[in-house]
Amino acid sequence: MRQTLVAAEVYDRLQRAMASDPEGFCDLYRDYLSDARLTLSQLYLACHGRNSDELRAKAHYLKSSSLVLGVSAIADLCADIEDCSAEIEFAAVSKKLGKLTQLLNRVQSELEQKLGPRVVPAAA
Repeated sequence: MRQTLVAAEVYDRLQRAMASDPEGFCDLYRDYLSDARLTLSQLYLACHGRNSDELRAKAHYLKSSSLVLGVSAIADLCADIEDCSAEIEFAAVSKKLGKLTQLLNRVQSELEQKLGPRVVPAAA
């Protein structure tokens, strides 16, 4: 069985806290996915532009929002990107961004299975 990427205890706690607003709960994760995609694009731009400060800031931002919603695999990878950007290892960051893209796709699939297609953000 495949390991889940969204921590069940965080997901369940948030779901209970928002039990009176199930649509809002779905919106919370949809907004996360939408924002994560935007941040991922900004990370790619910062990497290609060799802007280590922007790279570090955006990786930190995505790490924080991922931790809040229980997506620790993305948070951990963002922490690695922060470390690489501090060392100005843009080739390593580029590889990690590819892995981050794959992880985000898996998180989206997992959330879609749990919450239905409404959780998938509209294409930008």
